[in-house]
Amino acid sequence: MAGAVAEIRAVPRADLARDVAAGLGGTDVQLLELVGLHVDALTTALELGAPELLAEQVRWEDARLRGLGLDLGALDVRRAVVSALGPHLTPPATSRVRLLHGEVAHLVADPPAASTPDLPAGAAAYLRAALTLRRTPAVGVVEQALRRGASAAEITLGILQPAQVEVGRLWQAGLITIAQEHFISAVTQTCLALVSTPGDQVSGRVTSRLVASAVGSEGHDLGLRMLCELLQNEGWETEFLGAGVPGPDLVAFVATVRPQVVALSVTLPASLAPARETIALLRADAACRGVRVVLGGRAVDAKPDLARTLGADGWAAGPAEAIALCRDWAVPAAPPTDDDGSRATRRERALAELVRRYEFDERNVEGALDLLAAQMQLTADELIDRLAPPRG
Repeated sequence: MAGAVAEIRAVPRADLARDVAAGLGGTDVQLLELVGLHVDALTTALELGAPELLAEQVRWEDARLRGLGLDLGALDVRRAVVSALGPHLTPPATSRVRLLHGEVAHLVADPPAASTPDLPAGAAAYLRAALTLRRTPAVGVVEQALRRGASAAEITLGILQPAQVEVGRLWQAGLITIAQEHFISAVTQTCLALVSTPGDQVSGRVTSRLVASAVGSEGHDLGLRMLCELLQNEGWETEFLGAGVPGPDLVAFVATVRPQVVALSVTLPASLAPARETIALLRADAACRGVRVVLGGRAVDAKPDLARTLGADGWAAGPAEAIALCRDWAVPAAPPTDDDGSRATRRERALAELVRRYEFDERNVEGALDLLAAQMQLTADELIDRLAPPRG
């Protein structure tokens, strides 16, 4: 297995993609990109012993080839890849590639039963507005939901996320362009900021922290952004690092900020190996001991148990599932003690009372408390007890 992987990786990728595309009778840039993704999925499936990864890529290729208007099928791509690799591989490696493609053919011929539910009404309205390529109507759908009292979670998970999934399907089918997909994604980011709860309105004390990053150079990070925004609304502190962060740099960051959870997104099969390396680095660093890792993204969705194979603590199909895991892993808030939390809180209440009752300047209220206590022949704590007696 390792030998076949090494032999395939030794073939110059650009030359291989060109040979495969030529065998398919085309040199379209998007066809070359598709061939490159197929070879990545082939290599990763061999390396991890996961034919499901290549099967998912093949299903995606069929839809994408139709979307490109090419008179080709994924079977044609598989045959062309095997043919182009032939001169570069030893007989055992060639046999392994053919065997894998045979396993994939069975998986694709008998796919798991699945249904595509209709978009929720709000998501459908948002997508219709966004497809006009006018920002204001799309944002207006979200603003209307806010006026009706919808929560950030309801809007994010019920409108924005389903709409983005459908956007991906439309692009795959060739019904929208990359530019349109990028435009709608940018509008969705604007809406995420719109529904985000300001930090000073989040109830509860911050007890847990999350670091999120998309593995590799892929820019598919909206799911992570949604996760971060929703966790912030629950009182978490979140650090979104985006994509392209080298594994050692990510580990150094995690060692510094000491989060409870690291969320990694992996969309392309080629990013699975870097994800495994990053997780291994986290496990090897003493400063990161105890950090939980959740893995998500299309590359893992085809075979969820890969998450644990790669060293993660769990897999999440989307932001909602990731939030459920994070809640399980969160550090519970410690109850305030008489000498710490409640005393500090009561002092703040006492200062507020001084401003309200005696119209002290907020900038000088700390000194006013001590001055008033002295005038009343009380200690500061005794005055706090009078102004803000313990509750309950």
